Amino acid sequence: MANKKSKDEKCPKGAPLWMVTYGDMMSLLMVFFVLIVSFSTIEEIEKFRAAMGSFKGALMPWSSAPSGKSLIQKMDLVVADNEMLTAANQIEKAVAEQGMEEDVQIHNVGDGIRIIFEDPVLFDLGEAELKPLMYPILRKIVKVAIQSKIGEILIEGHTDIIPINTPRFPSNWDLSAARALAVLKFFQGEGFPPERLVAVGYGQYRPRVKLPENATITDRGVNRRVEMFLKKTLDESSRVSSSPVINESNKWD
Repeated sequence: MANKKSKDEKCPKGAPLWMVTYGDMMSLLMVFFVLIVSFSTIEEIEKFRAAMGSFKGALMPWSSAPSGKSLIQKMDLVVADNEMLTAANQIEKAVAEQGMEEDVQIHNVGDGIRIIFEDPVLFDLGEAELKPLMYPILRKIVKVAIQSKIGEILIEGHTDIIPINTPRFPSNWDLSAARALAVLKFFQGEGFPPERLVAVGYGQYRPRVKLPENATITDRGVNRRVEMFLKKTLDESSRVSSSPVINESNKWD
């Protein structure tokens, strides 16, 4: 038989062609699954970092952080609830409508909303009269605070280190306190309960950025600001009454 192979014919050396193709396919699959595992690991790390960042913000909502002129900032909302997110978005929309995105920062933290008004958005240099241009944004903040679970609004006034000495403002403390009080009175006039408003003046003693002595007045603007913290209302079960409990049997005659 001419076509019949001899019994002692040897197999060709090397792996069969099908095995090479199979090996390539297995290598590609292995690389594919390694990439999937690596991506999922990175995602978990990012989620952890986001959670820790938001947790830190909840514990220290007033921590100093330089930012300068920037767009409206949003921190990760891992622990902030939906109502706080909705409230922040409404305030953000009002800021955008006034074209103040570069002068107002909005941060969501675990137990409320922090708003930073850069200088000179609310006040002129050395003055404590609110600018009428900002009334719509401030009114929106009050409206959102009343509609949402905002239990308290803390208002902080801050100045730079340049001393002021005028009959009305003998010191930077006086100026910063007057600015915070001006915002407080506006909020009260718009209907927010006065017993849930707090105004504080810190003068130049809590700067966002420590600047050199030769810094220009423009550079020092990063420290001239008004900050507001809209604190979420606590659950009724966790409230502690601040009113003293009067025992009827111990009343004075």
